[in-house]
Amino acid sequence: MKKYSFFEHKMNNRNQRLANKKSSNLKLISSTIKNLSKKGINELTMHDVSSGAGLSQGIVNFHFKSKEILLIETLKFISNEYLKSFDKYIKKSENDPIMKLVNMINNDFSPKICSPEKLSVWFTFLSETKFKPAYRQICRERDLYYQNVTEDIFEELIKKEKNNLSKKNLAIAFHALIMGLWLNQLDEPMKYNRKESKRICLDYLKSHFPKQFKGIKNV
Repeated sequence: MKKYSFFEHKMNNRNQRLANKKSSNLKLISSTIKNLSKKGINELTMHDVSSGAGLSQGIVNFHFKSKEILLIETLKFISNEYLKSFDKYIKKSENDPIMKLVNMINNDFSPKICSPEKLSVWFTFLSETKFKPAYRQICRERDLYYQNVTEDIFEELIKKEKNNLSKKNLAIAFHALIMGLWLNQLDEPMKYNRKESKRICLDYLKSHFPKQFKGIKNV
């Protein structure tokens, strides 16, 4: 049997504690997302979160000192989850601006990102940004990153299409279209499903860049 030094033993214990903490945090945040989608911010309780995670309320209070801290960390989690997925889909496209937008659409309407639960939670936080500076900052950082990347892509397309459209306006409208379709899916899921939403986004791109998107049948 291998013998561990005092230092190795201490490090192993520390790593195990960190792993346990990470696991508990993920369970609590997952429970928060599920409960938020059903109850909203005002009705959510720490007891709801602990019960949903299968942990004691004391554990919740140990990891997150208040409900507000838990909510902020939950918003950070879904924002970071989105951005990681966004970057992953963009990298698939290499240097092709057309495929970058196609993959952005595929990401925005993927089951992981575009689930009723995640959409409900995202709009719940957005509705509070006027009153919660911390929420506003997190949402703004995510939106600014999305806007900058999208503007760069539209700039390439504008040069190839040889039109004089505004990359900024195109990017703002594209983002607004996706957010609107997300909201429509919450209100009328049978009418605005993921497949139909992707088709609408593709029609938007074809209307502005017919030469470059004429060969793209679907996404």
